[in-house]
Amino acid sequence: MRFERLHFLRYGNLTDVTFRFRADARLHLVYGPNEAGKSSALAALSDLLFGFSEKRRAADGAEERRYDFLHEAPSLRVCATLTDARGNSLSLRRRKGRKNTLLADDESETPLADDVLV
Repeated sequence: MRFERLHFLRYGNLTDVTFRFRADARLHLVYGPNEAGKSSALAALSDLLFGFSEKRRAADGAEERRYDFLHEAPSLRVCATLTDARGNSLSLRRRKGRKNTLLADDESETPLADDVLV
């Protein structure tokens, strides 16, 4: 799968920020100054693909940084458009929660099947 678009609807200090990736590029490099949101973007990728964790712990046992300091946890949303090797495209959102966290990437936010990313 390739990312075509990554959209931070509400996540960390990012609100309605979209990254678009070139389909013909073999590598994408994300860079910026300190506190620009690079680590938030990396965490958002993980949350999008694998779901938001209930509790986060760093390797040393300390609680990891949370991304609900600007937006309340239930309103966090990370969106993406992904394309598979056959050229099939999928747009989705992930919300923080325990059930039906994969959603259609539109205002209806219709729940998607849990295995849609398989």
